Amino acid sequence: MATADKIKLAFCLIMFTLADTTMGISDFASELIGYSGSFGPSPYNDPCAVLGKPATICKNLGEPDPNFRVKLVEPAYYLDLNDKKVVTTLNTGETITVKFDHNVVDYPGNLYGIDLIVFGNSCFGGSGNLSDATNMNTYTITSDGQFEQLDVSVSQDGSTWYSFSNGPWADDLYPTQAYKWDRTNTCWTSKEMDFAKPVDPNLSYDDFAGIAAADAIDLYNGSGGGTGYDLRWLTDYNNLAIDPNTGYRWIQYVRFTGAAENQGEIDAVSDAAACGDPTHPYPAGDLNKDCRVDLADFAMMAGNWLVCTYNCDP
Repeated sequence: MATADKIKLAFCLIMFTLADTTMGISDFASELIGYSGSFGPSPYNDPCAVLGKPATICKNLGEPDPNFRVKLVEPAYYLDLNDKKVVTTLNTGETITVKFDHNVVDYPGNLYGIDLIVFGNSCFGGSGNLSDATNMNTYTITSDGQFEQLDVSVSQDGSTWYSFSNGPWADDLYPTQAYKWDRTNTCWTSKEMDFAKPVDPNLSYDDFAGIAAADAIDLYNGSGGGTGYDLRWLTDYNNLAIDPNTGYRWIQYVRFTGAAENQGEIDAVSDAAACGDPTHPYPAGDLNKDCRVDLADFAMMAGNWLVCTYNCDP
C-alpha cells in the first residue's frame, strides 16, 4: 500500500475517533480498512465519507436554500454543515472496505431478520419543486427516481469474503429518511429517524409510487431507510464461524464494489439494532425489557413491593 494511502487510512481513523464523543460501541462502521479506485469528482472522492452515521443535513450547491434535510425524495449530496464530504461515488470495479468496532451478529430478534443496513443517496422522484418548506402531505412520489446498484460483500477476518451475489444492492431501495415529519403542523421535526432500524424488505417500488411522501415516511415506520441485509441470505452462510460469546454467526468487515456498467454512492453502513441484542443489552433494573430504566420499571417494582413467595415468615 502506498504511503499516501496509509496516511489517509490513519487520518480517517483519527477523525472518526474524535467525532465519536461516546467512545463506546458504534452502530456504524468506524474504520476504513482499504480502498481501490479514484472514485467520483470532488467532493465525491473520499472513502472516509463512508464512516459514521448517514448524513442528515447537507449544504445546497447553487440553490436558493442554504441547506436541506436529507429525505427519501431529496438525497444526500455535496457537503454537510461542517463541510465534511457525505457520500462517495464508486465506479465499476472500485472498492471501499470498512470495519465495525464489534461483531455484527445474526441476531434472531432483529426486525425482519435484517442484520446490516447500507445507506446511499438514492431517492424517489416526485411532483414539483422541492425544499424543506415543501408539504410532504401533498408532495406525490412518481414512478421515476434515482436508484443505482452497488455490490456488497462481508467478512469475518478481512480476508475471506462472502457476497450477496443475488442482491439486494446498495444505493437502491430504500432512500435515506433523516427526520420525522409532523403531519399535523406540516413541518419537519428535529427528531431523527432510527438508522439502526430496517425498512420492511417486503415493500417494493410499487408500494411507494403514486402516494404522498408523508405516506411513504409512514411506511418506513420510524426507520431511517437504507438497504437491509440478512446474513442468512448469503449462499455460504453456514461457512461463517459462530461467536462463542453470543452463539450467533457474525461478520465485522463490509466491502462495497462498483457493479459492472453501473456506478453508485455510499454514505454509511449500520449494524441493525434490537433491544436486548449483544450490543444493546438490557440494563440492570430494566424490568419491562425496553432497554431503559425509568418510572415504568419503578411502577412495576412498587406494585410488587414486599411481595414474598418463599420463606416469608418475619
